[in-house]
Amino acid sequence: MRIIGAITGFFLADLLFHLIDAFAVGMKAETPAGRIGAVFFGVLILMVLMWLFYRYFSKAFFNGFTVATGLFLSFDIVVFHWIFQLHRITNGPEANWIEPLFVIVGIVMVFAGIKQERSLAKQENNHKITM
Repeated sequence: MRIIGAITGFFLADLLFHLIDAFAVGMKAETPAGRIGAVFFGVLILMVLMWLFYRYFSKAFFNGFTVATGLFLSFDIVVFHWIFQLHRITNGPEANWIEPLFVIVGIVMVFAGIKQERSLAKQENNHKITM
């Protein structure tokens, strides 16, 4: 079940990050403030989804989603933005500080999700032993 949660979280995070551009409805962020605002709007949507997943789904699913989101943030930026230079998070110079910040946040999310899941697994094992 944990693997399914991680896989589902990865694909959902990928879908949601790329839907942000698809639903722009012709709006174009051309100023630095507009581009930064668009990025943080995406972050806001992610935070709302994470809250919903935390509130209404199992802890294992939430931890899987957290790890998947962190992997997506760090892996996508490092591989596709920096190594292959396919695209950037924005078309302006603000990407030079936003992208490293997202990589760091992604790495923290991966480790936090793994730590929480291990803690949850330990609690489950301790509960089974005491029974």
